[in-house]
Amino acid sequence: MYNMVPVTAEEQESLEAICQKNGWLKRSGYDWQDDPYLEEYPYEFDRCFSLEDLSDFFKAGNWAIRQGVVYGDLAFIQQVDGGDEWWTLKQDGETWVPFESIGFKRIAGDISELTRHVAGMRLATIDECKHLDYLPPKSDMQWVGNAFPYLDDGWVAARNCDFRIHVALNRMGKLLTVNAPSEEYMADQAQEGMSLLDAIKSQVERAVQYKAERMTESLADRTQAALRASENQQRADRASESRETAR
Repeated sequence: MYNMVPVTAEEQESLEAICQKNGWLKRSGYDWQDDPYLEEYPYEFDRCFSLEDLSDFFKAGNWAIRQGVVYGDLAFIQQVDGGDEWWTLKQDGETWVPFESIGFKRIAGDISELTRHVAGMRLATIDECKHLDYLPPKSDMQWVGNAFPYLDDGWVAARNCDFRIHVALNRMGKLLTVNAPSEEYMADQAQEGMSLLDAIKSQVERAVQYKAERMTESLADRTQAALRASENQQRADRASESRETAR
């Protein structure tokens, strides 16, 4: 079962307040305009502390409208009764900023994909979220870690056999470290105007570039090996024909 606890009274109040700006979730909203006496769904919000629990929560499905879960500075609120349409918000100081509506049941079936989505949302700025520019590129890298279940603690990493991109969060802020095969494949994190998420996206692109170049080199090596084998076979055939002719 999910390891969750009810949000604080202040969080409950602030989430209910933002729900009044959503036509599907507000009191006397769209679903109850014809018959307000059917409006019997309470606002229920719980805080989750691990991506495994968050995955189990989303995979369970059939959540009632107005049921929500908070993870770090993110909130996901179901806006279709028994459905899979999560109104997604990010905390900005004392307020919640809505920026997405997303189905999580399929995504939650792959813990790496869920981690990539949640980490992207948590690492993105409010402006990046508003422009739906929060998701790191999809690649062969596996996303691991807890993606910051608390506001000031946690870590997340994307890795494959050649690269590791690691972000640690503490009270001092977010620290990005990268392991790559060589300096040539290290993204420049100090570019003017580059956000932390921009730096991560750029590094993932370098990892994809590295893999593509290695695959191209490997294909070229295999082609050369096949040509050499063909040439050797042709020489062997000619030598055999010469011996037959000599007889």
